[in-house]
Order: sequence, then structure tokens, then C-alpha cells
Amino acid sequence: MTDKHQFSRGGVSFTAYADGSLLVNHEQLLVFSDLHLEKGRAMAGTAPLPEMDTDTTLKNMTAAIERDHPGAVLFLGDSFHRSQMANTLPDRHRDALNAALAGRQVIWITGNHDPDLPDFLTGSAREELTLGKLVFRHEAGRLPRGGMEISGHYHPKIRLVTRARRITGRCFLVTERRMIMPAFGAYAGGLSVHDPVLKRFHDPETEILFCHACRIYRYPYSQLQE
Repeated sequence: MTDKHQFSRGGVSFTAYADGSLLVNHEQLLVFSDLHLEKGRAMAGTAPLPEMDTDTTLKNMTAAIERDHPGAVLFLGDSFHRSQMANTLPDRHRDALNAALAGRQVIWITGNHDPDLPDFLTGSAREELTLGKLVFRHEAGRLPRGGMEISGHYHPKIRLVTRARRITGRCFLVTERRMIMPAFGAYAGGLSVHDPVLKRFHDPETEILFCHACRIYRYPYSQLQE
């Protein structure tokens, strides 16, 4: 166990971190998925959620950027819980977001929650990104020919049963040619990797990179109990 796990797929080297971020090593590209900024404010009228998630998520994001000093940062969609909440993001959050991303190439993939991104964001917005053998998109789709897909959207999570207790947490779902990243947002929920929606993406070599208590653990899916 460690706070990161380095691995390769298709000749591409990655570092997955316990905070849920991913570094594409040779590109010095840091990837985040599903920040869901302003979810607390969006849900305030229907759920008793304190409106502190954006502060926490931006703090964690900034720490990850300062850890790796990447040349480029990529967001895999649903960066904002709702498009209209993005347009009314408080000034302190706009300043923190743009300060963390200053001087870097920034790409925002649009998601189902935020199809329209605000003009104040630094960088560019697009539906997907192809980078060599890698295709980045919000929701898993058709695999690229000879390449690998990296996506988010499903917020994969896993429950592990130990001798002492049951532990639930976010995880990376990694197959030979596909990776589904965990949600990075403080208030983002999750979908079990055993759910049929996610099981349709599995292959015989599926691995789970479980993020818990600032550590990341690697498990072959075949060894996990449903």
C-alpha cells in the first residue's frame, strides 16, 4: 500500500493517486474527473448538505497540482454539478480555480451535468480529447482502435470486507484498454463496481485501485467478493 500506484497499459505509463487523480507520466498531464463543484449549493433546497464541498474540492485539487507541477491539466467532465451553478460561482472560488491552473494548458471535457461551461474558465472546452493512443471522454463508449479510453461519469466505488469491518471507498476501475476514474469531488457519490452497469466494461484482467485513508490498494477484480 502507498499513496500512489504506478502501472502501464499499452506502452503508456500512469500514476494513480489515492486522492483520485491520475498522472499520465510521459505527457506530464494531470487528470481529474467529476469534481461536481457547487453540489452543496445546488442541493441545499432538498438535502441538508453544508455548502463546503467546493472549498474542499478546490483545496484537494490545488494540492494535487502542487504535488506534480504538471504541464497540462485535464478535467473529464461534470466539473460543475450544474451548468447554471458554474456561471454563479463565487469570486473566491473563481480566483482559487484560475490561480491553481495559471501557466498550464487546461482542457475541460464537457459532461452531462455541465454541457455548457462558463467563459471565465482558463483553457479550452471540448467533447473529448485524443492524445496519441489515449482517448479521454466523460462517459465510457466505443473503444478506440488500438488505443485506450479514459473516462469518468460512473464514480466507481467498492466495498471491502476485512476481519475488523466493512470499508467502502472510491476506486479506479482498470481493464486492459479502459480506465474509469473515481469522482474527485467531495460530495460525489458512487456506483459499485459490481453493478451491472459497470460490469459490462470488465474484462478478465480487470483491476481495482481502491482509494482509502490516503492510501491506494491494488486488487484483481477476480479476488473480490460481490
